[in-house]
Amino acid sequence: MDKIVWISALTYVVLIALLIVIFYVSKGLSRMIMSLIGITALALLTWVLIDNKIMDYQDANIGLGLVFYLVWIISIFLFLFALIQSFRLKRKR
Repeated sequence: MDKIVWISALTYVVLIALLIVIFYVSKGLSRMIMSLIGITALALLTWVLIDNKIMDYQDANIGLGLVFYLVWIISIFLFLFALIQSFRLKRKR
């Protein structure tokens, strides 16, 4: 398979797993905001991958790389948020 398929599949799995974790460890407005950020990142990645498949660029697709970097940065941000929320939840118990 193509390298882009593996990278995008791994990115989708990581983001969906982070959204599930965030849903269970956070509450209220923070849950809604972080879920919205994660769903927006998934939608952006899906849109760029579909555009890449339809257009089939012959040269380097800089936009695709930049979107992957953006989604990975968002994933790191969501992971840190979930980690902090998890520690706060354990501290309250």
